[in-house]
Amino acid sequence: ALQQMARDREWVMPLLIGLLLSDADPVLANQRCEIVSRMGEGMADTAQALRREHLAGLHPMLRLPLASLAFPALRQRPRPQLDTFLDTVFAMVNTDRDVSLFEYCLGRLLQVHVREALEPARHVRFGRRKLDQVRQHIATLLAVVAQHGHGDAMAAQQAYLAGLQRVLPRDHLSFAAPADGVQALDAVWEPLDLLEPAGKELLVEALTAAISHDNRVSVAEAELLRTICAALHCPLPPMLEKA
Repeated sequence: ALQQMARDREWVMPLLIGLLLSDADPVLANQRCEIVSRMGEGMADTAQALRREHLAGLHPMLRLPLASLAFPALRQRPRPQLDTFLDTVFAMVNTDRDVSLFEYCLGRLLQVHVREALEPARHVRFGRRKLDQVRQHIATLLAVVAQHGHGDAMAAQQAYLAGLQRVLPRDHLSFAAPADGVQALDAVWEPLDLLEPAGKELLVEALTAAISHDNRVSVAEAELLRTICAALHCPLPPMLEKA
């Protein structure tokens, strides 16, 4: 049923909004206000019903794959509706001033697969940068992935170093978990997207090495890797497809 709704242009908006609804009543109440003010009570009621009946029990590992199925149908909606929808999503995500990893990842995926698709000429990039020109951005990316994929600092540092060794073997960039967490990635997307194709491929291999360092793929790691590959316009690695 969820797959059918994800491919239906009439259901895709409430489905994606339902994925973002909070389980905390005070936050949910604020989110509902944002939805109603922009898209009406009917949209808010439908999204909440989908949350109760279908989405509450969805395994977290399936949330972004489900959202990805919905993007083609979403792009079929008229441009004014899409602008209102994206504005609503932004307001929902920021209503409690605490952006979760999933909220951040879904927001970035919407940016890549919907907003960029509406204005492709503005977002076409031909990357020629070398890896050593974006060393600090790579370090930040690896640090965020390691930080969210491991429960303690020592394990996170080991994963970070495993990735760094793969992509920048001659560099000695110390592990430092960004204070602002996943939102530190806002600064890395554009410079890393300008990497030459071979550099992107090696970077994805490094991310895979960091994630697989403990022989498991967590929900957070899967969501980050899916988002990173989309933002850098790279194919997903086989490990994520299998996961």
